[in-house]
Amino acid sequence: MSSDEVPEEGEYVIGRVVEVKDFGATLNLLEFPERQAFVHISEVASGWVKYIRDFIREGQMVVAKVTKVKKTSKIVDASVRQVSGHRKKEKIRDWKNEQRASRLFELVATKSKIDIGKLNNEVKDNMIKTYGSIYSAFESSVMDSSSFKGEWSGNWVDNFIEVGIANVTPPFVSIGGKFELYSHESNGVERIKKALTSPSAINEDTTLKIASNGSPSYRISIKAPNYKQAEEELKVAVDKVLKTLKNEGGIGSFERL
Repeated sequence: MSSDEVPEEGEYVIGRVVEVKDFGATLNLLEFPERQAFVHISEVASGWVKYIRDFIREGQMVVAKVTKVKKTSKIVDASVRQVSGHRKKEKIRDWKNEQRASRLFELVATKSKIDIGKLNNEVKDNMIKTYGSIYSAFESSVMDSSSFKGEWSGNWVDNFIEVGIANVTPPFVSIGGKFELYSHESNGVERIKKALTSPSAINEDTTLKIASNGSPSYRISIKAPNYKQAEEELKVAVDKVLKTLKNEGGIGSFERL
């Protein structure tokens, strides 16, 4: 982030405590260079705070909620008290992921033989606008590499996907393919429909979808937490469709996409 960026009211930020006084604490905001936050003693913890250092101390990393932003000041007001335990864990996780993603982005630049400053200027800001974060961009590149290649161009794209696959575990991955199904029976449409509706996901956290590309072509997509599970689900589903259609007197083929 550039030094002129300012957090918004209601935004959750990560800060390093640099000064603690009887009436409050000052934080350096790690995501906003040259910006600070002040946490009044009343916003340090729930209930009455007699000794502020019992709750916050110099050097500590904390998650705070921005409560007031003054355009003419580089210091925003913030609250630690208003941050739930779940929100704190979520924010710290996201921040750590983004720190890691920045290092991976530098690796992409090195592998692509592109100056990191140039890659930052040409790609990074647009990527953050598109995905919300660099880490999310890596996740997207792993989950659907073909769509990612359609969105971005440059000799760095393949390296970005390669680095993502090697280092980032996405919330889910998507794979799929295409059927060509035929039946010459009088009720062939119903027989093909029976074959297409025969498979179902094995695992609860897998999504299986089959849709028509226009007869005789049909596409199948699998969404699962990891590639191993997705591949297993896809194999079972494809075998089920082709076997069912064969038993119904039809023929079919499958192509992985």
